[in-house]
Amino acid sequence: MRNVNTRVYSRIGEVSPAPSVVTIGAFDGVHRGHQHLLAQARFRADEIGARLLVVTFEPLPIQVFRPDSFPGRIVTNLRRRELLFANGADVLVELPFSREMAKVTAEAFVDELIAAGPLRELLVGEDFALGHNREGTPERLAELTREHGTVVRTLCRIDVAGDEVSSSAIRRCIIEGRAEDASRLLGHRFQVRGEVVRGAQIGRTIGFPTANVAPPQDLVPLQDGIYASLAQVDEDDALRPAMTYIGTRPAVNTGARMIETHLFDFSGDLYGRQLTTSFVRHIRQDADFPSVDALRDQLDRDEIVAREVLAVVSSNV
Repeated sequence: MRNVNTRVYSRIGEVSPAPSVVTIGAFDGVHRGHQHLLAQARFRADEIGARLLVVTFEPLPIQVFRPDSFPGRIVTNLRRRELLFANGADVLVELPFSREMAKVTAEAFVDELIAAGPLRELLVGEDFALGHNREGTPERLAELTREHGTVVRTLCRIDVAGDEVSSSAIRRCIIEGRAEDASRLLGHRFQVRGEVVRGAQIGRTIGFPTANVAPPQDLVPLQDGIYASLAQVDEDDALRPAMTYIGTRPAVNTGARMIETHLFDFSGDLYGRQLTTSFVRHIRQDADFPSVDALRDQLDRDEIVAREVLAVVSSNV
């Protein structure tokens, strides 16, 4: 994977001039719809001998305009960078979004793009708009770039098995615990990455030691309960079969919401290491139990189900 820190810019003017194919968007999730757009842009860039310049925004515009109703991001900014480069970006510009930036006219925005070198093509979604009062529709962008010989292309939304792909639909899947549906629309699995911290350490006393990660504050929250999952310790480790609990541990009355992952057939100290957990399937809801023995018996059953789910996943890889 490309180094995600070497070709990221916060201003279009920082980018060295060169012929470009450009695409613009929030790209939350870098889902199948975004991947389709990026693939078309990458194809056109290769065909005409240009670079693919991707312009996005940080924070997401919806975080600025609707912070109280926004349920959370699908991917962190670092993960978005990784996915954008993995899907063909040569150069990434992350514009610092604010209400003031939203007042910039479409014409001024296009002028910045043109200053970064010949703008061969601009590819956007059919419902795309930018600039003050969302004046920068594809039609308006075509008018503003016509004298520069730029071709503006729009791509329709795509669907997967009849379900329209959108970031809002994926957020609903995640909130409702429909990890498989989220993966189907994303084209990759929803994941949480964080440093392993010390928990109540009750799991190890009943045969289910866990690596605990605090739920990221900016990501859309998964439904509580038990999931079949895949875990990766640090960046270079292989994916390991696991099961993950999300919740407040009512059975042991510890209160704080945590993400606790039990890695199958693994032993070792994970404290302080980075753990990435990818969610495969929601197995059951969170629950209280009359005793620790009852909890252990249920976890035994959960492990059987999780292993069966992951065995099918592995056979399909």
